[in-house]
Amino acid sequence: MRIDAIFTDLDAHTLDPTRPRAQKIGVWGNRIIGFDEELDGIEADRVESLGGATVLPGFNDVHCHTTWFGLTLASVDVTALPGGLPDVYAALEKAAATTPSGEWIEATGYAHRDYDGQYPDLARLDEITGDRPLFMRQTSGHAAIANTEAMRRAGILDPGFEEPVGGKVVRDAAGHPTGLIEETAQTLVQDLIRPYSLDTVVDALDLATAYYAKEGITSFGECGIAYGWIGHSPIEISGYLRAREEGKLRARAQLMPQADGLHPIAANSADGFGIGLDAGLRTGLGDDLISIGPVKFFMDGALSGETAALRENYAGKDHPGYLQDDAEVLRQQILDTYASGWSLAVHAIGDAAVDAAIANIVEAQKRYGRRAVPNRIEHAALVHDEHLATLAEHGIVVTPQAAFADGIGDGMNASLGPDRRHLIYRAKSFVDAGVPMAGSSDRPCADGNVLRGIEAYVTRMTRDGDVMGSASECLSVDEAIAAYTVEAAKASGQGADKGTLTRGKLADFVALETHPGNVEPDEIAKIPVRATILGGEYTHQTP
Repeated sequence: MRIDAIFTDLDAHTLDPTRPRAQKIGVWGNRIIGFDEELDGIEADRVESLGGATVLPGFNDVHCHTTWFGLTLASVDVTALPGGLPDVYAALEKAAATTPSGEWIEATGYAHRDYDGQYPDLARLDEITGDRPLFMRQTSGHAAIANTEAMRRAGILDPGFEEPVGGKVVRDAAGHPTGLIEETAQTLVQDLIRPYSLDTVVDALDLATAYYAKEGITSFGECGIAYGWIGHSPIEISGYLRAREEGKLRARAQLMPQADGLHPIAANSADGFGIGLDAGLRTGLGDDLISIGPVKFFMDGALSGETAALRENYAGKDHPGYLQDDAEVLRQQILDTYASGWSLAVHAIGDAAVDAAIANIVEAQKRYGRRAVPNRIEHAALVHDEHLATLAEHGIVVTPQAAFADGIGDGMNASLGPDRRHLIYRAKSFVDAGVPMAGSSDRPCADGNVLRGIEAYVTRMTRDGDVMGSASECLSVDEAIAAYTVEAAKASGQGADKGTLTRGKLADFVALETHPGNVEPDEIAKIPVRATILGGEYTHQTP
């Protein structure tokens, strides 16, 4: 017998209890065909030595924004510039100098907490940009900064302007816009830029997934595409197909359409198909490389901008955030969507939003049963003890982001105050209660390097040397690795094909210089990635 490849000289931690370790992996037809003694007497077209590397199942980031991330790699980056706001202004001045009159300047990575809580001065932005409209996204994605020209084009300055449901144009004491626009109000400006061309989307995916490959990522969940403020084109799926055809998609993608695109479908009344996408597209369509996942719903905003919906006011503030729409409207949309065959991925950060998300998903499952692709709560940032048993009983997946600890952990601790901070982005509580928990980054809203995410799960260390939330929520190294492999695959409904190194599963794995458990916790992110293998083929390889 002759197979495609045998990878040798490795120490594989398979995460499969039936064969926990291996030194050789055989691949045929992009799947694992056997290990070690099972390969005796078998020849291969390629024999690849991994030089004694530690091998783990390929990393899976189940909640990220890949097209968006790729676009940021080609945008003005204003992430935590060391010189403060003067450096931000300087970066925009440089961009304005090469941007033709009337054309857009796009920037990304702004986080007010990186700049002592300050936002850029609108008059200064106008001075720099002139007649060039500016759209600068905050790191969280739940707010952006626009200059006067962009707001003028968007109609925000028109007499009688009314804010969209679920959004806000922030104003000063005199009632004048400051340039900060939150949540759905961003769409007013974004729709002047979008839809991006397919060429732009493909180029973004090329840049982003090449980056992923260097970090050992073999699978990801594109959490919110095509519609709403988080989408880039109503034909964004076609961008993925083109990237695949052109060899520019270096990881497996589960695509989650944003709920704004759902609409009534005139199917036969016997089918019970209420709302969905045209042609009856729904969760489950696709193959090993590109598949359609759950629908992404927004219940609320973000803790970083204090727009997430809380049960009680933010610490020292007179408001508790807000839901993206009327609670009953959101409930009915979720039920109608689930009834039409879609699984659910409900963004809920504040505890008031989590209350509603859990209730809605439980109701949907009781009415229509569970699905092969599980229902999820994206972020699940403030979950109370009373919810743990319910989440476990109903198999509802949570996707908290440990990587937020560095960028916004200190700010979230302050926003919630000492009495509630223990609830922030829990992890160990989920694992111990049997709640399915998948690893994710929300990239580009946080650092998407999986090794850094594993380190953050283990240490929860903030930029100021504190701990995000509670130290009791720290995971062990093995638990953190499982979140990005075994649990991530299950959360995507793809546990039969990935997540462990098992005969018959996809040959997706990452080769590391050493096992994360062999270094100090704060050194995990520094472990070199020697190679990334997708279906038995290298997507990244160091010399």
